[in-house]
Amino acid sequence: MNNKLSKAEKGHIARVKELPCGVCDASGPSHAHHIEQSSQYTVIPLCPDCHQGAHNGIHGQRRIWNVLKKTELSVLNDTIKRLLSK
Repeated sequence: MNNKLSKAEKGHIARVKELPCGVCDASGPSHAHHIEQSSQYTVIPLCPDCHQGAHNGIHGQRRIWNVLKKTELSVLNDTIKRLLSK
């Protein structure tokens, strides 16, 4: 990942990490999952289980994602709504 982030990019990622998980709504702080690695503004908040969990995680079997019918884009949409309402 690009380590030379601008102040604005760092601020955006920090705000996303403050949000609850975009999938299961577990309270933050959350991980910032990059939908596209080089795009610092397409990040979504995920709890450790929904991010890296073997069964529920986006990098695993995505069970909770499938049950709740969530996609990275639907979670990004919800994330933007939450950020704009803050």
